[in-house]
Amino acid sequence: MMSIAQFAERTGMVPSALRFYESKGILVPAERLENGYRYYGFHQIHEAKLVNSLRQSGISLGDIRCFLEAEESTRSELLARWRREAEARLLSVQIASQYLNGMEPGRGSLHLINWEEPLTVIWQPFLVDKPVNSYSREMKQAAARLHDLNIRTQGSSLIKVMDSLPHAVLIEVGYQICTESSQKPTPPKTPSEAYLESIPPTLFVSVDSSWEDTFACMRTIRFLQKFGFEPAGKRLERHYPDSPIFEIMIPVMQTRFS
Repeated sequence: MMSIAQFAERTGMVPSALRFYESKGILVPAERLENGYRYYGFHQIHEAKLVNSLRQSGISLGDIRCFLEAEESTRSELLARWRREAEARLLSVQIASQYLNGMEPGRGSLHLINWEEPLTVIWQPFLVDKPVNSYSREMKQAAARLHDLNIRTQGSSLIKVMDSLPHAVLIEVGYQICTESSQKPTPPKTPSEAYLESIPPTLFVSVDSSWEDTFACMRTIRFLQKFGFEPAGKRLERHYPDSPIFEIMIPVMQTRFS
């Protein structure tokens, strides 16, 4: 048996950390004397080093406790999830590095936007005649249809540009629906042909644009190339009522893994 000081030396941990893990029920001494002295067994060295290594890897105390108590199959599932989360953190750091390396003093042409929670969006298709200088009419029509269906929405309008035809643009207008509405059945496909989409937590790069900026898409692509970003899905546009400015948002990574 080893005292807490001896065990700390053997495991590379400090006594205060061992006491903390004991208080959380994760690493309990093999023996506790009446005078309060703690003694650890040699068989606990591996477990202590494992706990410390998992903590250094960013694993929560709750997950560590589950891992220590779990069967092999559950441990495999936890390890797979932790690997995905570690890869996501690594990618997030890489994106932060790309963004900072691409920035120039006094210029804020590109931004990062993180949707931290999943969204449920209801989309409706529209065919907009060219030349296009606003989606206000389509946004109002989409909102009115949802109101008629008693579907509550929140936030600004989202736009997907699906196709550019010779004389028109095919778009989809989306609104985030409230939690209460998301529990209701999918709205009728006709006449609006509406459909629901669940958008996971996502990190976007964003560029402000206007209807007079005819080179917005090309400029966005140049920004992506300059900052070294790779698109991870279809671009979205976020529009606000009566505002000449809208955002072009391009997803670069999902920020949460199940």
